Amino acid sequence: MLEREEVLKLAKLSRLEVAEGDIDSVKGHLDKMLNHLEALKALDLSNVEPMTAVENGATILREDVPVQGFSLDQAFANAPAVENDHFAIPKVIGG
Repeated sequence: MLEREEVLKLAKLSRLEVAEGDIDSVKGHLDKMLNHLEALKALDLSNVEPMTAVENGATILREDVPVQGFSLDQAFANAPAVENDHFAIPKVIGG
């Protein structure tokens, strides 16, 4: 079980603000996660093969064939603004 100070330290390291009234709730959630991890650590996985991919089949690759790209007119057709054959980016002041 985590102590209150440990929850505050984890919050600080994670750069999270935890309100004073939420510390017990966060502690409860973290305790549940840690208990779940302990249960997983207790499993005997010695006969389980490591998973190297989501699918067992071979990866099918297509042939890499060059194709004609867009013309400038096609590329800029839906652009809100174009300057000197480049997309124009609005200037943002402040922020």
